[in-house]
Amino acid sequence: MRTGLERYGPVFTPDLPRGDLETMAAAARIGVPKPAILVGHSIGGIVALRAAALDPAAVAGLVLTDSFFPPARNGRSRAAALADYGSHRVALVREMAASGARPRPRGDAARGMRALARLGLRPGELHATADRVRAPVMVIHARDDHHVPVDFAVAAAARHPSWTLALLERGGHNAHVERPAEWLAAAVPWLEGISAAGG
Repeated sequence: MRTGLERYGPVFTPDLPRGDLETMAAAARIGVPKPAILVGHSIGGIVALRAAALDPAAVAGLVLTDSFFPPARNGRSRAAALADYGSHRVALVREMAASGARPRPRGDAARGMRALARLGLRPGELHATADRVRAPVMVIHARDDHHVPVDFAVAAAARHPSWTLALLERGGHNAHVERPAEWLAAAVPWLEGISAAGG
């Protein structure tokens, strides 16, 4: 994926300090050429959103790839939404067991998960941050992402109609790694469009 993006300029993957989301978002703005295109994955999607909201002029575009989004029914009944979410949790546990991953994050990872849980309970806070972002936003999400169910991404994109949404059939929670060709096929036309618009 990295080599596919380098045609648009230097690609940086800065090491962010561990800590709260605001500290990470502030750090994400340092040492990156302006205006930048930010790509945020998972919790990094929230960090990228906050960085773009803190300094709108410094961000030319924002790609949220299998990012965290608040739980959403997405037009379904409560029972259907809960059943779907339960199936995702079961699939996630099976994936983690197959990979040997620890089911309980520790240390900084646990703090990050608690921050996401708070956002999940207060979706208005996340959407208020997103409303302050002035740059174009693209959401790329895999339908088989069991960490963040695809319906959460669809509902968030519907809440922000200026966003561009691309759904990949497969890729799990790391579609940019597991399916880089499909990820680039979704991202590149959008990146070319905002590059052309920016002159």
